[in-house]
Amino acid sequence: MKSILVTGGCGFIGSHTCLELLRLNYNVIIIDSNVHSTDISLRRIIKIGNLEKKFFDDRLTFYKGDIRDRDLMEKIFYESIMNNKNIDAVIHFAGLKSVAESIIKPNSYWDNNVGGSLNLLKTMEKYDCTNIVFSSSATVYKANSNKLLFENDICEPINPYGHTKLTIE
Repeated sequence: MKSILVTGGCGFIGSHTCLELLRLNYNVIIIDSNVHSTDISLRRIIKIGNLEKKFFDDRLTFYKGDIRDRDLMEKIFYESIMNNKNIDAVIHFAGLKSVAESIIKPNSYWDNNVGGSLNLLKTMEKYDCTNIVFSSSATVYKANSNKLLFENDICEPINPYGHTKLTIE
């Protein structure tokens, strides 16, 4: 059975992704600081998915913490190996996400979003984990409210949040 690390797994999109991964028979390891989320979402996964507690306990591991914490990231990858649940891939949702707040606190966004992602990537490299899905944002594209966006559109963020997302990409 493969194991997936989900950063930001207690957020709305992250928790629903975790539910689907459990339904698809993956081991799920979550790290979330719960700054803009709560671990209540983990209990809701059980309820929504009609999952038995034993099923949930055996296949879901939760770490409350920040991806910028190098020691914690090392611990997560190391413990996954010790528990015979090597991390095969990462789905990366963690990060600050308010456009308005990013304008007020740009340094926090650069430190959290870019610094945290770099720490995650370095840890993945150390443990030979080469598969990642990164959740980006439409804010990386040039603002044009009159047309649909496409992946080959011009990337030209207009706020710090968008700039951090584009930098990580």
